[in-house]
Amino acid sequence: MTTENSSEVPRGIRGGADSSIIRRAPRISGDDVLRAADDLVLEGLRPTIDRVRVRLGRGSPNTIQEHLDTWWTKLGARLRDIPGQEVPGLPEPVSRALSGLWNQALFSARESLDQSLGARENALNERESHFAAREQKLLEKESTIAARAAAHEEGLTLARDQLAASNQRADRLEISVQAREADVARLQRKLDECELEVGMLREKFELAAEAHQRERLKLEERYAAAESRWLTEVDRARQQAKQLERAAKELQTKAVQTQAQHDGLQKDLLKARTELRKATVFRSKLEKRLESLSQRSEKSQAKGRAKSRPTAIKGT
Repeated sequence: MTTENSSEVPRGIRGGADSSIIRRAPRISGDDVLRAADDLVLEGLRPTIDRVRVRLGRGSPNTIQEHLDTWWTKLGARLRDIPGQEVPGLPEPVSRALSGLWNQALFSARESLDQSLGARENALNERESHFAAREQKLLEKESTIAARAAAHEEGLTLARDQLAASNQRADRLEISVQAREADVARLQRKLDECELEVGMLREKFELAAEAHQRERLKLEERYAAAESRWLTEVDRARQQAKQLERAAKELQTKAVQTQAQHDGLQKDLLKARTELRKATVFRSKLEKRLESLSQRSEKSQAKGRAKSRPTAIKGT
């Protein structure tokens, strides 16, 4: 009983500001719950906490649960029309028989009612599931549409910004084009003035070219005369160069001969120096030997004088 689908509760009652209104509503009574349960049964619906709460529009689930438990407890006695009480005015066997038949009819009706309520509950649950799935699809579609609308709005805003920027660029380009046209007109006037100056300069250039041509002819004549003179001077210089070349060859031959003589003298000088060094060494040796012989001679003379002195003393 307490695990029924909560999708029966409308959105306005669940959550948000409406739920705060329900919490502030006065406490429901047991009679309210019993009447709501009886109305649901008469409509062919199974009484549940959510359905009773929807029917009453308020109420705590715990309070509704307590009153529904009481309703289910009293339901059997109510359906049996207070069992145990015999039908009045009839004999006891007939009363018991009628009571048994009545109770059996009530039991069969209750089973049929339970089956019908179960089937309708299942159908209702399926419809609720179908509606919940459809609601979920609608919510998804709504979010998709909202996202697309936001994207379109963003694209539209971007397009507007781009259009405004394009208009600004167009205005700037128009101003720039006007400035360029003014510059082109100014440059065209300056070009016309330059063409006039070019025409004048072309006339001056042609006059200068004619004068240059005449001066060139004069210079060519002078160059031809100077060239013939230069050729004569070149021939003379060439002859002098040949003579100088022959004299240079003769001088080179004499220089080679002189160099050969110088080389021979150099060799003789080297040889003489070598012989001079040898003679100097030989002279040193001779001087040393003569000095040694002189020292020996002086020693021998000294010895001879020393020997002759005693003899002279004896003679005296």
